[in-house]
Amino acid sequence: MLSKLRKLGKRSLKSAVAPVSWYLNPRLKGAGGKNPSAGQILILAYHRVVADIAQAEREAIFGMVTSAETFRRHLQFVRERYEVLTLAEAGRVLRGESRVNRPAAVVTLDDGYRDVYDHAWPVLRALGIPATVFVPTAFIGTSRVLDHDRIYWLILQARACGLEPQDLFVESGLPPEKKESLRSMRDPLSLADHMIYLPLAVRERVLASIESALGDGFGRYPSGFELLDWEMVCEMAEAGIDFGAHTDHHVVLTLEAMGTAKQEILGSKRALEERLGRPVRHFAYPNGEYHGAIKSLLAQAGFDMAVTTARRINRVGDDLLSLGRISLCEESTRGVMGRYSNAVARLRLAA
Repeated sequence: MLSKLRKLGKRSLKSAVAPVSWYLNPRLKGAGGKNPSAGQILILAYHRVVADIAQAEREAIFGMVTSAETFRRHLQFVRERYEVLTLAEAGRVLRGESRVNRPAAVVTLDDGYRDVYDHAWPVLRALGIPATVFVPTAFIGTSRVLDHDRIYWLILQARACGLEPQDLFVESGLPPEKKESLRSMRDPLSLADHMIYLPLAVRERVLASIESALGDGFGRYPSGFELLDWEMVCEMAEAGIDFGAHTDHHVVLTLEAMGTAKQEILGSKRALEERLGRPVRHFAYPNGEYHGAIKSLLAQAGFDMAVTTARRINRVGDDLLSLGRISLCEESTRGVMGRYSNAVARLRLAA
């Protein structure tokens, strides 16, 4: 109930602010004359693009899913209002090597879900819009499920069985104080968010402990958690979709030893380059987490651009290894009634 009230409050605020912002801000309306935003780069970030949004929102972490129809509406707006660039072209603008006469936009999708091939790519292709897809290479072409999806689904299934997930990882090896901290969290989303910030080895023990305790109780993971295979990646790449690295195992790099972080970065780059037969220069930090030493590892590995989850517009002279992005999902452009709102979309896509 609290979650629903929060959503309603946010939708009401967005719906109230959007029309005012539209009329007060000439940039949003594409007014004539010299555009003060010319040369700025808006990088959009998506995860899953789905056919059945109602089912996807029941199964997935909040903020991870967008319907194919909403994705299409977003990109139509972007195409009308922005110079749509590849990530490499955006890099040349940000380095001052080329110029654009109006604001520019780049489309990115994280994690390499199968529905990017099934639902996002057809929209991109139909509208003639380029995109970069960041993939965790160790999962591509396997039946494995990304840990954030495993965590959230297991929490939901434990609750459905009348169990508290915190009681199911007694044998996980977590320190007592960490167990107690997690035990106090009642909201599945908050619990999942905290569990994803466990180091990879610890996280795997926790997940294995919950799966073992549930036995057959959680059934199979939803088909929507399926990832791309290498044939799909190569087909999309041949058609012009750019692929970037997202580590090998989708690890939060700042939680790992530097040796592990280096291995994850180099492994993902090498796997993509071997499969695609071309250099891979673009990287997305899992969960947006990085620090100076991680950036140095990227530079040493030969990456020249990396994106974060920091919500900001990029400008000429910005650090190309810590670029900001605007993350979007179905909820991002819903109005007060819970349906797609053109006014809210104009506000969010002109951020």
